[in-house]
Amino acid sequence: MIEFKTKVLTTTILDPRENFDRKEIETEIRIDPLIGESSRLAHFGRLNPQKEDFSSWDTPENRSRCPFCPTNIEKITPRFPPEHLPDGYLHKGETTLLPNISPYDQFSALAVMSREHVVPLEKLSPHLLKDAFEAGLEFFRIIAAKKYELPYYTIIWNYMPPSGGGIIHPHQQLIISDTPGNLFRKALENSRRYYQAHRQSYWKEICRVEKEKGQRFIGELERSCWLTSFAPLGIMGEFLGIFPDVHTIFDVDETVVDELISGLERLFSYFISLNIYSFNMGLFFAPAGTEQYFSLHLRLIPRLYLNLVHRPSDINAMQMVLQEPFTVVYPEEQCAELRPFW
Repeated sequence: MIEFKTKVLTTTILDPRENFDRKEIETEIRIDPLIGESSRLAHFGRLNPQKEDFSSWDTPENRSRCPFCPTNIEKITPRFPPEHLPDGYLHKGETTLLPNISPYDQFSALAVMSREHVVPLEKLSPHLLKDAFEAGLEFFRIIAAKKYELPYYTIIWNYMPPSGGGIIHPHQQLIISDTPGNLFRKALENSRRYYQAHRQSYWKEICRVEKEKGQRFIGELERSCWLTSFAPLGIMGEFLGIFPDVHTIFDVDETVVDELISGLERLFSYFISLNIYSFNMGLFFAPAGTEQYFSLHLRLIPRLYLNLVHRPSDINAMQMVLQEPFTVVYPEEQCAELRPFW
């Protein structure tokens, strides 16, 4: 019932690297089995992530300008009005949750994750992650209790500069909305269609099918399965963490948070081994009433500069103008590399 559609294209060139001998180069076009949109696999093996020197970013001058550093956060960041949060902020361990001064939606918050200005991936500890996720969930539930009739809850994260994060101090973004964004909307619509057609959840079925095939099935924990995406959204691939029997913000208890963090820690260890130090993340919760066909899931996409000389972005006209993701890695090979970290 779940289809993995691939079209292989062949380009012929006379290759100057091999005395202009005739050479055939393959490109793949894959169709996402849920969303139905295409992604390209091309330029294989052309990127070599290079590790950044973080010390140049962690200076007294940079910390003095950072709104999220401890000496500044309560002086120059906004606070929630008392009808939302009586204390203006929400604190959980090292996390401070505050409103976004440049909001994306009616409820647009930031979870500042650490007192430290620069937190490289190897220092992004489980307790920092847990503080942030639990603060975000508490905020979601507080707002949900106020009956604003906003069904869509999302945590997004731009980690380190290649990801588009404007401030290096680690922080997650929380959005509560009646407009879910295009990817979230398409995932919901197609999950509903799949359930209506087959009377079963796509998210449960994709975990079962991928485990059976074994090509992109990284591993599973007690309540989740972890995959490399068949049709990745990022140039260095895409990773999925799916909790088939967890749905809304009210279903997520401490054990789910701990398992989410455990999966992320494994991914981060893999990234560190490859000098990948930046990513975009989205955590999507089921709206009330969609529990039969929509599950809590995470998408994580590595980001990088194409080189450290000119620092070109890994986002170009393919993604921006054609709205066509492409990747330079085979998800199946990436999955095989990742399994030892599981």
